[in-house]
Amino acid sequence: MNKEKIAPILCKNFETLNINHGFFTRNGGVSSKENFSLNCSFNSKDSKDNVLINRKLVCNYHKLDIDNLKIVNQVHSNKIQIIENINHDVSNIKADALITKKPNIILGLLTADCAPVLIQDSYKKIIAAIHMGWKGTINNILQNTIKTLIDLGSDINSLKLVIGPCIGPESYEVGNDFYLKFTKIDITNKKFFQKTIANKFKFNLPQYIFYIAINMGIHINNISNTNNDTFKEKYSFFSYRRNFTLKLNDCGRMISTISMKNY
Repeated sequence: MNKEKIAPILCKNFETLNINHGFFTRNGGVSSKENFSLNCSFNSKDSKDNVLINRKLVCNYHKLDIDNLKIVNQVHSNKIQIIENINHDVSNIKADALITKKPNIILGLLTADCAPVLIQDSYKKIIAAIHMGWKGTINNILQNTIKTLIDLGSDINSLKLVIGPCIGPESYEVGNDFYLKFTKIDITNKKFFQKTIANKFKFNLPQYIFYIAINMGIHINNISNTNNDTFKEKYSFFSYRRNFTLKLNDCGRMISTISMKNY
């Protein structure tokens, strides 16, 4: 068993009394070297027992039990799941955003290049976690989540958002078809692409998410980014694209989490 203590990445600007969050790396768990320790996904060749232990380690960080951890079946959609109580089993629900107003519930996201995005409103006591790949992003998963938070009583001026480790703009090479999907929606989206010598593009996913948040009314001072590139930082993060490039057949997933204590 790996004796290394798990140490999630925290965003200082996002820290709030009674709300815990963490962007966990691939390190500090019990899985084999191939899955490099803290794999939290069952959709890999890692053993179920290892994944359960790794998830328990994450829950220990929150000082809560594994039954308090809620992770949906992420499908790159724009669907949102509201968690009403601790007994709500969402493991088979297809969605890409989680929201709760209840304390002691851990909202969890699994990623390996997609962006994990956490939102909180410490005044209205509500939190959200969003899995943002390009498909969910282009289909308004963030907009839908923010609108739902407002419907549930949040004030847009009270929302704080942080973008966690994801594939960075220097690593996210895409083709012309990808570029056209975004620019057909709005030609100004071309500013999130940098053309390469090989007639391809580099896409800036974090900047695009930042832009959406600003357009939805979240104050610029309430938006943060951990500025980690999962593709480049191979010793810290899993990367589906890196594994595909290296012709590796398996890839673990990091977990990102947020929870509220009793106020």
